[in-house]
Amino acid sequence: MLKGEYALRKHTPIIKWAGGKTKLMPFISQHFPHDQSRRWVEPFIGGGAVFLNMFATDALLADSNPDLINLYRNIQRNKSAFIREVNLLAEREFDKEDYLKLRNTFNSTSLDDAPLQRAVLFYAMNRLGYNGLCRYNLKRKYSVPWGNRSKLTLDPQKVDYLSFRLSGVELTTADFGLTLESAGGCDQIYCDPPYDKISKTSFVSYDGIPFNKSAHVKLADMLVAAHRKGASVAISNSLTPFTLELYEERGFEIHTLNAYRSVGSQSKSRKKEKRSWLSFVK
Repeated sequence: MLKGEYALRKHTPIIKWAGGKTKLMPFISQHFPHDQSRRWVEPFIGGGAVFLNMFATDALLADSNPDLINLYRNIQRNKSAFIREVNLLAEREFDKEDYLKLRNTFNSTSLDDAPLQRAVLFYAMNRLGYNGLCRYNLKRKYSVPWGNRSKLTLDPQKVDYLSFRLSGVELTTADFGLTLESAGGCDQIYCDPPYDKISKTSFVSYDGIPFNKSAHVKLADMLVAAHRKGASVAISNSLTPFTLELYEERGFEIHTLNAYRSVGSQSKSRKKEKRSWLSFVK
């Protein structure tokens, strides 16, 4: 177990991510504290806020977005080169045209042939793009517009800590079904999928693919199956009639809180919405 300064600080991800959980960590830790005897499993790693603040040393972190896993894998294995290349980009200022050129370069860069360059550009797109969104079109091209940011920044201390935390951790590109199928009875599984829609404008795409109600049902059923094998499981979602019925009828404990949405076009438009913390813990 990590102790001292690292355990006392609240650690924030190096990337912006829709629905990030940093501010909700006290609530999450209260209802789903990490059991150090279990392997920590996240099928939707996203920005990694929960992992960073759970201090698990044995973990399986997965996502269906290969660019996200490639970013973490380069920080895990090639941290110094990643920092060097990002700092080179950070020496310049960006306008909309520069951003679009950078995005075109990213979309023409092969992950297999140039994984480091693709990771650096993915980080740059995330920091310079609009509101922490990650979006691809049907041709698997990154399509997030410019976020009106002219400077690219990188906190080397955050990268150092993330690289340290990823040491020895298993990273895999896989959808939640494959990840949960590989989970065992000694695992502790936390899921943070795209939330059920609370409005017509809710962003519910996952890796460019809409996360629909059938996906939510499949996920809930797979978590029940994992719990029956002995795993400790929890999931977060928005509190809607659909999710309430979905998890109540499967025996999940429901814990709720009010929280601000993390993505909105303007700060004035970010309203309080009730989100639910859903846990089914052995």
